[in-house]
Amino acid sequence: MTASSIMRKIFGDWRLGRIIMFTLITSSVSYGLGATMFNFLLAGLVGATLSAGGFFFDYLGDYQKDRESGNLKNPIARGTLSPNGGLIIIISCFTISSVLCIIINPWALIPLICLIGVIGGLVQGLLDTALLRSFSLGALQGFYVLIGALFAYRFELRIVLLALFLFFAMTGARVLGDTRDLPYDQKINTSTIPKKYGVRWGGWFLLINELIAYTIGIMIYLLGLFGIGFLICMITTIVIGVPLNLLFMFRPSPKIARIVNILSLAILGSLFVVAMFIGKL
Repeated sequence: MTASSIMRKIFGDWRLGRIIMFTLITSSVSYGLGATMFNFLLAGLVGATLSAGGFFFDYLGDYQKDRESGNLKNPIARGTLSPNGGLIIIISCFTISSVLCIIINPWALIPLICLIGVIGGLVQGLLDTALLRSFSLGALQGFYVLIGALFAYRFELRIVLLALFLFFAMTGARVLGDTRDLPYDQKINTSTIPKKYGVRWGGWFLLINELIAYTIGIMIYLLGLFGIGFLICMITTIVIGVPLNLLFMFRPSPKIARIVNILSLAILGSLFVVAMFIGKL
């Protein structure tokens, strides 16, 4: 069995893809804002360990509900991993990321602690309302951006706008994941936008948040944080993103949500990472 197949068995294909994306987001932001190669690599390691620890935190908190609903993508729910094994992974990942922040820039502990706090709030049900679940996903993305920026020793208003770009983009995108998982969520006591308000209202929620994100992306360029490469990536994101959002709005279903969610992660997420690399002034 290869290393990649073992990782897929533990995480699942889509979770592994998200860990890779969070790693790239954190490291690329640090690079785009002028971090040294050493800090760039360590920022990626923080993104990887934080996201892995977060996913296992979520797995551990939800494994009983996932087992009841039949959602066996959770390795603890299906018995691939024991709860104690999951706890060891969580502690190890969060410890590594915290130590790296202390070494490089202790200020990075603030968004790191906030990020872990949001995950904990979701796991414990404190943020388990339809809207708060969506806003929480957006907040998590923003914290990865802030960690990357602090590894480049940068923090200013324009950096906050960069975090807000991903905040709104991913707040809206939560509707896609929740619609994809709607058949499972209907069996358990989980509150999501498509479950509580309907998938069509969820489509409007997605579109409005994405349009706000696109506007912020253009503002970031106009304020001079990044160069023309960033603008090109933002325009490409809009050209691809709007049709995907409209596709979901007019054909809202778990199947379409899964397709749009995968494309959004693969294409639009990649464009953000590319924007950080080629948009550097």
